[in-house]
Amino acid sequence: SDTTVGAQADRRARDLRHAQSMAMTQGRTLTVDIQPATAYRVIDGSSMTVTDPATQQPFQVTLDNNVTLGGTDTGFDSLGRPVSAGALLPAARVFTLSGSSTTATVTVSAVTGFVSVMP
Repeated sequence: SDTTVGAQADRRARDLRHAQSMAMTQGRTLTVDIQPATAYRVIDGSSMTVTDPATQQPFQVTLDNNVTLGGTDTGFDSLGRPVSAGALLPAARVFTLSGSSTTATVTVSAVTGFVSVMP
């Protein structure tokens, strides 16, 4: 099920990779925008939620079972590199998912945009 913190961290990592891939395919910067603590979405330069080509639905996710997400909105440029406000990230971006007594982190490496998960 997608209800555990670990499963939702894995989904977050997959969604970051998918947004990165979409940015490269579409040749534009897309941003993974954290909605207050319990959701996130992928937006374009005009802050509109983009359609996920895989599902044909708006690319937005709400976390389950009161899991919360901490971190900073992160973009991917047309080369798949992580950016913020148009500049390449100087350091890795870390997202923390927390629920009941469990925490997991999802990290986006600077420059390469490699996404990894720690349980």
